[in-house]
Amino acid sequence: MDLQNHFSIRLYDKTVANLNYLLAQWNAKPFLIKRMPDNRSALINMLLTDYSNYLIEEQRQDKKKSYDQIAAELNRSSSERETVEKLHRENEKLHKDNMQLLNRLNELYYLEMIATKVLIETGGLNDLESMFEFGSTEYKTHQALQQLVDEDNKRLFAKTKNQKG
Repeated sequence: MDLQNHFSIRLYDKTVANLNYLLAQWNAKPFLIKRMPDNRSALINMLLTDYSNYLIEEQRQDKKKSYDQIAAELNRSSSERETVEKLHRENEKLHKDNMQLLNRLNELYYLEMIATKVLIETGGLNDLESMFEFGSTEYKTHQALQQLVDEDNKRLFAKTKNQKG
């Protein structure tokens, strides 16, 4: 589809209502617009130029961004935009926290590999008992570690609660 310099268009009722609202706003508060268009054609050209420039810039910044995504962003209310931005920040924090947890898990895995290697070399791997068998040294160790983690989590929860409160 190629556009020509001169053509006529039929405006939707919603478009006419939006344009009339804009004109009423600008007439009531002229400081909202630096230079009021002289006629309808100039008004439509100004709006189409500004909107098309905005679309071009948005798609230049993100080549995969579709028109529908841009239009949805523009049509969101400011409270919706704030909510989306807040969720985005929270999501970034969760991602960062997850990466830290992954790093801790990797550290633990390396420690486990080192401990297992030492146990294999010293023959101690054969002496291990079940950590689920009540009374075994491994069971007691497992319980002590579990209690340590629970207490640490409670302290972290209390500290986080105090910081937020």
